[in-house]
Amino acid sequence: MNPSKTDRRVRYTKKLLSDALVSLLQHQHISSISVKELCELADINRSTFYTHYRDPADLLSQIEAEVYENMRRHVEKQVLKEGALPVSQQMLTSILEYAKENVELFKALLSENCDFAFQKDILELSEIISSRNNFEVDTKVKAYLRTFSIAGCVSLFQEWLKDGAVESPESIAGMTLRFMQKGVAGFLYD
Repeated sequence: MNPSKTDRRVRYTKKLLSDALVSLLQHQHISSISVKELCELADINRSTFYTHYRDPADLLSQIEAEVYENMRRHVEKQVLKEGALPVSQQMLTSILEYAKENVELFKALLSENCDFAFQKDILELSEIISSRNNFEVDTKVKAYLRTFSIAGCVSLFQEWLKDGAVESPESIAGMTLRFMQKGVAGFLYD
């Protein structure tokens, strides 16, 4: 059998399963998604599923790894313009552009139905959280600030995606950084 034909079929099968999982994640937590319902939605038999994945969480993990790698490549391709937006805003804008191109996928991955660790990884890729760690506070307070910042950013991005990603990625990136740097008061008292 021609290997490229097999590869194409495998890619197609994995795409069907990925799309089915993203669809289910819109309404269910990953822990409550069964292989049976995933296979029914993808119109794939269970043995085919188990050829590629251990369980739905394994499929999600592979989707997250692929998305993270795609985002990393997307960010690396961006030419950071000197003297333009701050680097962190350019990086975050790039990630939000990628998210806007894949709205349904990111609505699922950034939902409470998925893994918080992936959400943290996305924000660390954009460097907006780590760039704010240059101040002098104790380690535990820094950890709290990181957690607070990540949760706020994820909530902002969830709302943006839920509303159809109407605002530009650059606008949302700027708003996010402004919240990070000045808090709510930065919008109320400017």
